[in-house]
Amino acid sequence: MIKNKCQFIENEDELRDKINKMDKVANAYLMKIEDLYMEDLYFMSVIDKSIKLIDSFLFALNKRNLTVLATLTRVQIDCVLRAFATTIVSDSGDFCKAILIDDMRINRLKDTNNNTLTDKHLCKMLGIYLNLPVYDLYEKICGFVHFSSDSFHSIAKSQDKNSITMFISRNNRDEDKQTFERLSLELANQFLFFGTVLIEDIFASWLKQKKRWDNQ
Repeated sequence: MIKNKCQFIENEDELRDKINKMDKVANAYLMKIEDLYMEDLYFMSVIDKSIKLIDSFLFALNKRNLTVLATLTRVQIDCVLRAFATTIVSDSGDFCKAILIDDMRINRLKDTNNNTLTDKHLCKMLGIYLNLPVYDLYEKICGFVHFSSDSFHSIAKSQDKNSITMFISRNNRDEDKQTFERLSLELANQFLFFGTVLIEDIFASWLKQKKRWDNQ
């Protein structure tokens, strides 16, 4: 159980190795699927989307490309939110069928308390489950993803009172190296954490639940 377990990994080699092996961890759990339920098909789709992010994420980590790292971390969180949604609806099978077969959008469906499954609501519910400020983190990451004044401030540097320089490049400024390294490792830890929650917590819990059903 990963719940409440969010340890920051400072060693970059260890962090890269764990991210690189996420697909192997996922496959180990996927191999436990026997009889197929609609939820299995749903989870397989979500997990596939998650592990397809890995190579691009590691490449962007090498480049310290915060825009790409934040975008991929945002997608990773989205995967977790959509997996977690199965746990707060009245019938997970009907929910998964509505998404996979009827092509319904998740934000048109509701949970057991009649709340619409918006990203904001899912973030708050996942935050309660993990006892972590998921929505605050989600909003912070969106700040890197969406265009805003931050995009201007990241390239504009004041030279003196009357002039600024603009730095537009594939690479980061040398003077920003430490800041971008710190933020990159923060995003990498978040990417790994939410990927682990998806596989070793939410999906693993579903497998246990299904096993209880099969043994009844």
